Amino acid sequence: MTFKHKLSCRLALLKDRIPVLAAVVVAGIAAAACEKPVQLTDVGGGSIAQLVVSPRAVTLQTDQITSFTAVALTSAGDTATNPMRVSWSVTGGSITDTSSTGGKHYGRYKAAQAPGKYKVTASDPTTATSDTATVTVIPVPVASVTVSPASPSLRVGTTVALTATTLDSAGNTLTGRTLTWSSSNGAVATVSGSGVVTGAAVGTATITATSEGKSGSATITVSTVPVATVTVAPPSAGLNTGQTVQLSATTRDSLGNVLAGRVVTWGSSAPSVATVTSGGLVTGVAAGTATMTATSEGKSGTSAITVTFVPVATVTVTPASANLAVGQTVQLTATTKDANGNPLSGRTITWSSSNTAVATVTTSGSVKGVTAGSATITATSEGQSGASAISVRIVPVATVAVSPASASVQVGGTVQLTAVTKDSVGNTLTGRTITWASSNSTVATVSTTGLVSGLLIGSATITATSEGKSGSSAITVTPVPVHSGYYAATNGSSSDRPPSSCTAARADRSTRS
Repeated sequence: MTFKHKLSCRLALLKDRIPVLAAVVVAGIAAAACEKPVQLTDVGGGSIAQLVVSPRAVTLQTDQITSFTAVALTSAGDTATNPMRVSWSVTGGSITDTSSTGGKHYGRYKAAQAPGKYKVTASDPTTATSDTATVTVIPVPVASVTVSPASPSLRVGTTVALTATTLDSAGNTLTGRTLTWSSSNGAVATVSGSGVVTGAAVGTATITATSEGKSGSATITVSTVPVATVTVAPPSAGLNTGQTVQLSATTRDSLGNVLAGRVVTWGSSAPSVATVTSGGLVTGVAAGTATMTATSEGKSGTSAITVTFVPVATVTVTPASANLAVGQTVQLTATTKDANGNPLSGRTITWSSSNTAVATVTTSGSVKGVTAGSATITATSEGQSGASAISVRIVPVATVAVSPASASVQVGGTVQLTAVTKDSVGNTLTGRTITWASSNSTVATVSTTGLVSGLLIGSATITATSEGKSGSSAITVTPVPVHSGYYAATNGSSSDRPPSSCTAARADRSTRS
């Protein structure tokens, strides 16, 4: 039998016996220190040719334990019986409980805590023979993740730190594992990479920690800190009628911490004395006192307001004077002041015109020119008045346009002309006086309203004049057409041939007579 054949048989036998040997080791085989030489008793002689370690390669999880066996073989492949000393060494992990029995040497190996590839070597320093096995150490996989606390509650703006624990299948804690954190609702609660949760808005959110595909979670409930007090500043204020003062409200919790973003509503105990807007702006209306109240979440704060009536001492109208054309407008402004010259707002003002035929004024102070002349516009408040001198001028006529620009009218017929007056920039001017005239009144005449009448066959120019400016229309007077039946009666024929010039002249004279 060859050496290789014997060696393979020996290794097969060792492989079958390893579990039994490991049990024997666990049961209490005498321990020896790592790398401690073990003396094997000579049981029959034979020179040592090779030292074989089995198993040759093994994969373990961190801190997992297994056993290795070293056997010395002769050149013939038999187990050597010559005395030998076996030393064990490792590049990672540890060898303990080394022992020998029946020509075999055993080592109990505990895997390193750090994953990686390591070597386990058995050697005989006397014969310089050795053999090495390879150990691949892998981390223990995460079987579950627990997050604590499991259901914390926090207020908006506050934080809570969560802790995630990774466990193996036996429930042992695994350290050094990578964790990722996430929130199911970032609008309610956010979470940092270290598990710190911050409340963002009222509601619930699930915070999840994940490691190696396994997850655990905690349910977060976020609520608001209730308002305990509302403080209004200033706590009291005095103002004149028409004046304003801005109030502010501060909401705080039971510990005195300021609470931002809370809804505040405002109200006045006497709106006839002082009013308040939704933003806390108070306006004095009449003399007296009123309490302004700011309320948030059922809690309130107040400010005492005293309103003093200050009479109007002067009324100033601006502009103090104005020139405008007929039909134009100008806006006047009246300012009421107290005896110290301080402006007074919210006072009633009435407007009037000394000559409404020249200029009119609205209740808001808008003045309109009616006709050329002068007028005084007066603003009155609480018996005090101010005025503005208004001069109204007429915008001169720059052009007169007559339409139609030319027309034909039969003898005895009429045509209506119209005249439009405009200023220098082309604006139409209304209400201007227009006179009409005909260049040939024997042919055509024109009335004061622009109605042209045809008298004789011929042409005439009709002119419209306003403020020295004129426009005209060319008028042609044509004869009245004679019906064809006239020719049938005089010529005994219904022919439509036109009459001779003599016949037409006689007919014209006959008509006039």
